[in-house]
Amino acid sequence: MTRDGPSKWTGSTDGTAVGERYDWWSRHPQAFDLLYDLAFFGREDTFRDRAFDALDAQAGDAVLEVGCGPGNSFAPIRDQIGSRGTLVGVDVSQGMIRAAERRVREEDWENVHAVRGDARQLPFGRGAFDLAFASMSLSAVPEPGRAIEAVERALVPGGELIVLDAQPFQRGGWRLLNPFLIPIAEYATKWVPDVDLLAALRDTFGTVDVSTFYGESLLVVRAEKS
Repeated sequence: MTRDGPSKWTGSTDGTAVGERYDWWSRHPQAFDLLYDLAFFGREDTFRDRAFDALDAQAGDAVLEVGCGPGNSFAPIRDQIGSRGTLVGVDVSQGMIRAAERRVREEDWENVHAVRGDARQLPFGRGAFDLAFASMSLSAVPEPGRAIEAVERALVPGGELIVLDAQPFQRGGWRLLNPFLIPIAEYATKWVPDVDLLAALRDTFGTVDVSTFYGESLLVVRAEKS
């Protein structure tokens, strides 16, 4: 991909309601951490490690992170791509981008960039990235299918999108929790539970491999572009 700096990448930020909600979370980082502890049943590191293992970026790769938040995934991805690769994180929340930029400055990463933009209208050319990563973000995007299509366009042929995300409980007694948890998640994170992420991924990508956990509520997905 091009190694132009972040000033080259200016995207739409139409996701106003989502951005405002995550601006609030950016001002309350301890509450944000607690939210993710609950979402991952206290095993956030375990599931993130699964997703990073699936990403398996190589030294020199160009990686796009969709919904990068405060940059929590930057360090492990940067460890994979090394100093010769490029990592670009996109988020619609100005507050989250500021937090991500602080992290980049503190670590002095010259090849990591945080860019404010709408995942449905990514400001990158076709085939700009080798890999893409989305952690607990696509399910909070209005019209997530459009975001998935935008990511697919930004990948090289054979490029992969790794998704770590959540959906309503699909089986067993876990489903009894849906009427209580879904309204809370919709309010707290602008979650879009009615959209079938797996169907949207299968509609767009050639190969989709899925692992599910906790009543099929947590997903680790590898989607490969044809």
